[in-house]
Amino acid sequence: MIAAALKALAGWKGYAAAALAGALVAGGAAWTVQGWRYGAQIAGMERDQARDDAQATHLTLGRLQTDIDSLAAAGRRAAAVGPTLTAQINKLTGALKDAPPLPDGCRPDPVRMRSLTDSVRATNRAAAGQPTGAAVPADP
Repeated sequence: MIAAALKALAGWKGYAAAALAGALVAGGAAWTVQGWRYGAQIAGMERDQARDDAQATHLTLGRLQTDIDSLAAAGRRAAAVGPTLTAQINKLTGALKDAPPLPDGCRPDPVRMRSLTDSVRATNRAAAGQPTGAAVPADP
């Protein structure tokens, strides 16, 4: 049986079979090497993508921390202005309650308008966190 196989492979058929076997082995080796090479290339791309994602996440977290810090600072400023604003609003409310009411069809006089304008301006400044100054005139 082996002798028959050797006789069949003698001559050009043997060379063709050897070339075919060599081509199959070389093709398999090339296939394996290409797989390793592409695997390494894909791993490198995945590593680069992971690094880019980590950098983007780091930047986003930095921006988020900055936003949180600014919100906390705004909250502290609002808490600091709160008692002053409440006191001024109470003072204005008292001044408006104690003011004599206007008769129907009457327009406010310049002193009353100035007082109201100053009160609104002081309230807006207090809400914006600016120094208020004298919002309501001392005793008219």
